[in-house]
This record gives sequence, structure tokens and C-alpha cells, in this order.
Amino acid sequence: MNIQIIKIDGFTIHEHHLDISYSADNFSFSTKIFYHEVSFSRLINKYSQPLVNRIVAHISLFEGMKLCSLFPRYYDISAIAEYIEKAVLDLFVDIYQGVFGQHWYENNVTDYQQPEIIGSEKLGVSQLGKILGNNDTILAGCGGGKDSIVAMKLLEESKLSFASMQYSHSVYGKADLQHNLISQVLDYASPIEQHKISIYDDFVDFPFFDLYFPQNSGIIAPETPVSIFESLILMLDKGYHYLCLAHEKSANTGNLFWEEIHREVNHQWGKSLAAETLLNNFIRDHLLSNFKYFSILQPIYDYRIFNHLSSYPEVLSKIHSCNIQKPWCKKCPKCAYVWLGLMAFFEPKLVDQVFQKNLFNDDDLIPTFEEMLGLSVHTPFECIGEIDESRLMMKKCLEKGLSGKVIDIFQEKILTNSSIDWEKIEHKYNNIYTEDHAIPEGIFNSIKDKL
Repeated sequence: MNIQIIKIDGFTIHEHHLDISYSADNFSFSTKIFYHEVSFSRLINKYSQPLVNRIVAHISLFEGMKLCSLFPRYYDISAIAEYIEKAVLDLFVDIYQGVFGQHWYENNVTDYQQPEIIGSEKLGVSQLGKILGNNDTILAGCGGGKDSIVAMKLLEESKLSFASMQYSHSVYGKADLQHNLISQVLDYASPIEQHKISIYDDFVDFPFFDLYFPQNSGIIAPETPVSIFESLILMLDKGYHYLCLAHEKSANTGNLFWEEIHREVNHQWGKSLAAETLLNNFIRDHLLSNFKYFSILQPIYDYRIFNHLSSYPEVLSKIHSCNIQKPWCKKCPKCAYVWLGLMAFFEPKLVDQVFQKNLFNDDDLIPTFEEMLGLSVHTPFECIGEIDESRLMMKKCLEKGLSGKVIDIFQEKILTNSSIDWEKIEHKYNNIYTEDHAIPEGIFNSIKDKL
């Protein structure tokens, strides 16, 4: 089955949520985005209906990108055309090509760049708005993982005022479960306000792909880029000017270079500094002139983040990062990688209390660890660190006396390589990169001594 046209059928703004309708040929889908603390009638009164409509149209455009997993020929954006301009279509293509390299690779598609964007209505023109007020509180995203808590503790210890933004998605399970898990992490931070977004999406939540497109590798969604646009509603409502996420430096590195299309494939591209720069510049130039988006952990690698995390052992039992079964499925690359980092920097008995399993001895995870260690074609398609970073943490585990089948493989196939300069590797991953980031100067000056 081939899909010809995906389409935004329209959006409705309710008092506390957005309802966006999509179609793919004869199939219909909806995405509902609930803002727990926002009154849209109040927001529209504070700003204007056209400005809010423009923000919602951009959310609709990028939420619809997940339907590109169907390799459609066309993307019909007629329903939102009056609220967007050509520049956002150029951004859409840039984001799509950055995010979907993995999807091309997994489906061995080498002759598809993106859907042709079409519409029966004339595009609008750029109408630059402005966030009202002088609120210097930083809106900090919190997904409940190690990066989130380290970022928030960094803000807290630098005496920078911040509020938290957490969101659940139906693809990860029940909304209440997700929010409760994240709230347990927030108990160890000090946001001045806590904001919640809940997303319900029947395209990703239903068995649509399994039944109709079983040969397709699955759904890719631009989760980080679209969340930036979704956060704008909160920023307008509360008058926040700064959006801070917690993406580490290794997000800039791809999983492999695919010779057939002469491009790098990077599962984490949406979190990269390149994506951050594109999104920030577009929003400042075309939507909200006094907006700033940055990652506070961009100057450091995971190796240093895990080390920072070890200063807060009390949060170990509360963090979660698994995208399969929260808090931990203990079978996926993300669980394996986080477990490796925790074992490298924490007292092993503390990690054992959470995972209750030696993942180094799990036969199912041996291929995953081999991919992480550079013993396969590419690293796992997950949000994890670089090959040398995993090797360095594995070496720390060995030096702590940890054992297992994976440790044996590491000793046999990597540690015997005398050409590896471990001192140079540790210097790279334990370094602070003071220029490779987009953190505002005043904020960076407040945190740099604590990175």
C-alpha cells in the first residue's frame, strides 16, 4: 500500500487543549494536546486570535511530520496556509531531512527526500509577535531522566529562577503514570512553578502500522522540534522568554555515515546544536522576537553528566529514561546505556537496588553493548553517547571490579588494543566546551563554574 497524500484537515482551539485532525489518503487521525495550566480564552485575550492561531498552525505542521513515516508523495497544508509563510516550509524540510535519516536507513530508501508540500490556499506572511512582560524565569523541560535533573540542579545551584515543563505522550503509556514519575524527580528540584502538557495521539498509539504497513520499520516523529513549538503556548501564557532543555554534546554525533546517500544518520539530530540553532533563529525571526531556546548541557558530554548525577544519589531511584516501558524495561539500548553510566559512577549496590539485574550478563543485550562499543555496523538508534564514551565508562566499570559477559568481550576485543589513548579519550569527554553552545552569556557566566 502506498500513501499519496497526508493532510492537515484542521485544528480546533478549546479552552484547555488543541485538537488537530490529520488524514493519510482515506485514513483519519487526531492529535490532542492538553495544557493543564493554560486558559486559551485568556491567552487569546492577552495577545490576539491571529497570533495564537499562528502558533497552533506551526504546531500542527510539525506534529504532522510523523505521518511522513508513510513516505507520502504530498503533504497538503491548505488548512493552515494563511497562518504560515514560506520560511517555515524550508525549516520543515531541514528538520525532516535531519530527523528522518534513520527512517530512510531502516527501510533502505535512498530515493526519497521529503513529501512535496502542496496547498490550495495562498501562504500568509511573517507577522512577528512578542512575549509580553519581563519575566526572567527560565522554562526548563523535564522528562524525568538524568539530564533533566542535572540541568535543574545546575540552574538551582546557580541561583537562577526556573519553572518546569513536563509532558506525557500516549505512546509511552498512561499520562498519569508518566506525570507521576516525572513529579517524583521534580521533588528533588526547586522550580517556582510546574507546568504539564499531555499529548494523546492515535496515529502512534494504535496498531495502525502493524496492520497496514508491516514492512515499514515504524514511526519516526520530530519529538524535540515539535515540543519547542508546543512550549510557546506556555511561554506566551506565563511571559517566559527563555526555554532551556538538557541535550548533551553527544547529540551532535551521528550513528553512522551512510555511503549510499552520502549523509550522516543521527537518531538524536533533533537534539543537536544544528537543530537548536535552526529552531531558535526561525522562531525569533518569524514568530516571537524576544524568545531564546538553548540547551544548558550542550557544553558537556554524558560522561561528565553521569559524574554530576552521582552527587545526587537520592534521585537514583526516581529517574527514568526508558522509552519502551517506564521506568525501565531493562532490555533496550537506552536502559543498557544508562545502566552502564550509572554503574561507572555510582556505588554498584545503589544501582542494583533499582535494576536488580546485572545487564552485563544478559545475553539479549550483548549485541546492544557491542554496538555501543563500536563492534558493529553502527551504534544503537537511541539517545546515547559516543562509542569512545561508552568504552571509557566500561573501563571504569572494569576498574571497579565489575564483571559479566560484556566485560569479558570488552577486555578481549577493545582493552587489548594498545593503540587506544585512554588519557586523550577521558580528556575529551570530561572537558567543558565553552564555545560550542548557544547559552545566553549571562546565564552561561552563572553556570560555567558548576559545569
